[in-house]
Amino acid sequence: MQSMFYIVYGIGNDAVGLVGQITIPIAEVRGNIVDMRQDVLHGLFTIYLVVDLKEATVSIDEFERVLKRISEQTGLRLSLEKYTPVLAGGEKKNMLVTLVGKDKPGIIAAITEKLGRYNINIETSEMVAREAIFVMDLLLDVSGSSIPTENLKTTVREIMHSIKINTMFQTEDVFNKKIKIVMFDITGSFVDAATLQELMAQASVSAQDLTRGQSQEDLGYVHATAQYLENLPLDVITAIVDSIEISRGTTELLQSLKIMGYKIGLISTGFSFFTTPIRDRLNLDYAFGYELPVDDDSKTIIGDLPAGLLKPLDRSAVVKEVMQAEGVDQEDITIISDRERDYPQSPGIRLHFNMKVILDFMNQRVLSRDALTGLLRSFGVPKL
Repeated sequence: MQSMFYIVYGIGNDAVGLVGQITIPIAEVRGNIVDMRQDVLHGLFTIYLVVDLKEATVSIDEFERVLKRISEQTGLRLSLEKYTPVLAGGEKKNMLVTLVGKDKPGIIAAITEKLGRYNINIETSEMVAREAIFVMDLLLDVSGSSIPTENLKTTVREIMHSIKINTMFQTEDVFNKKIKIVMFDITGSFVDAATLQELMAQASVSAQDLTRGQSQEDLGYVHATAQYLENLPLDVITAIVDSIEISRGTTELLQSLKIMGYKIGLISTGFSFFTTPIRDRLNLDYAFGYELPVDDDSKTIIGDLPAGLLKPLDRSAVVKEVMQAEGVDQEDITIISDRERDYPQSPGIRLHFNMKVILDFMNQRVLSRDALTGLLRSFGVPKL
């Protein structure tokens, strides 16, 4: 008996168990699902299934009533359409294109217009845009391309470069994605501007206190910051860092990157007592920051550092170290940095500091004004 293919589309609010609530009734009437795509976008559940009804125990009208009952039970909007498969042409030639950079309107339009012009088919796409960061994977069939592959790469790179998007290509074994790495290079403070200003006002910390010292490119600022932290108990630092909340957008971005096969690193002008627990909470693969010595007996920070103890945080050296560790090339690493672009907040990784916890320590005289100044400086160089 010839196949009877239909497409079932569904959309609605996400909830646990929706896929089962859709597929079980279809199986009960012997509908055979031969293809399925399902996703959740900002809490919106989407699904489409190609169903073969040649051996179904119900008519098409009855099957539509099955879908209507599923809709009533789940709140999803389900629709049914007849589907006639299109025979594939000759042998495919696939290419995987990855785009990473600062989010802005028009990125997808720019790449799809160019691909359409050169007769290139997008077979699958996956993208996420959160906390000012855009990431997209495109699986292309370039077998019908009107220009050679190398010309296509050059053209795509140029148009993406013009809008500050890094482009990576994979032409071999495209269904086994090679390792790609995103490094967040944050030179500014992780404390958002509003929280920083309120803490400064509550604790009578001036802008000069936070910016006094040499440029963040030198170690003078780092040494001066360490001096503010002399004898600060580690348990106070731990309590403050543990009270930091991760933004939902950051969590979604990093989860999506992991699902898409990325490894993630952080380079920060902050101290390791901040970057290490943040690395662990965010499940990052790498985190680099300045490390201060600790008095093992008193469990306090040693802020009076001898000359030469701290080394400059060389971004190029860090990237080279990661490249060697992962066995990747420079083109496989994308650096998202607030050095090159004017980000109002730290790009990609957004944190919410708990003012109440910090101010409670001050009110209890556990945290001095100088120590707070050092802490605010230790989360990255404030831009005031």
